[in-house]
Amino acid sequence: MEKAKDMYQRKVRFPEDVRRAIERNGEEECRQFNTELIYQLRRAYGLIGEKNAQA
Repeated sequence: MEKAKDMYQRKVRFPEDVRRAIERNGEEECRQFNTELIYQLRRAYGLIGEKNAQA
């Protein structure tokens, strides 16, 4: 439980060029990126297909 809490609180650090590209592409692209990132994390942790995966 403590490890999960620690991982949750850790911030993801993006390289400067990636951060600038996200800012440059605006809100729409950022939202799409966030959605894809969340999907990939759920897939990596085996959460795809569970009831709570849509929360």
